[in-house]
Amino acid sequence: MLATGLASALWAVAFQASAQALPGLSLYGMPLKGAVAADFTAAAVAAGARTLAPKTTGTLEFDVKQAGVPALERLTVVVKDMRVMSARFDIKSYGQENEALRALLVEKYGVPRAVGAGRQPFPSFAARFAPRGSFEWEFAQAMKLVYSQPALGDPSLTYLDSAPAAATSANPAPRELPLKLDGLREKF
Repeated sequence: MLATGLASALWAVAFQASAQALPGLSLYGMPLKGAVAADFTAAAVAAGARTLAPKTTGTLEFDVKQAGVPALERLTVVVKDMRVMSARFDIKSYGQENEALRALLVEKYGVPRAVGAGRQPFPSFAARFAPRGSFEWEFAQAMKLVYSQPALGDPSLTYLDSAPAAATSANPAPRELPLKLDGLREKF
């Protein structure tokens, strides 16, 4: 009976802590909200990241294997108007390094919420085996940290300014759809 009461009390504390937005989100010692891309690059390089040629326009690419954080391999930063919009790490999907990364995340930010599962806290996030799905922490100023472990594909850790994304989805650009239904009706 005591164990049941203790477990439900711990669950309530974990739920309450994860329901509150955490203070500002930073990476490489600098706040990410509105970060200038050149300043972020300097901070990343000072932390041990190595710059790579970007794959697409509007991104910065880094090799972060030597930056001292377990499981992090590659960092892609999306830049708009010379400001950082998001920073996405490709991470190892298995092993002790992945487990150590998840433990560090829980130690630093607390228990994440499972995305799409009623947004409930997920206390076993730092367990030995990586859970499948997406897990997030919310921060002040509409910043989010999302750990994604898909069933297929590589896991990622994304620092995201969700305000521009929310503004875009709230006010989508009007689209005109061609109404060529005559030939379409015979296709299904």
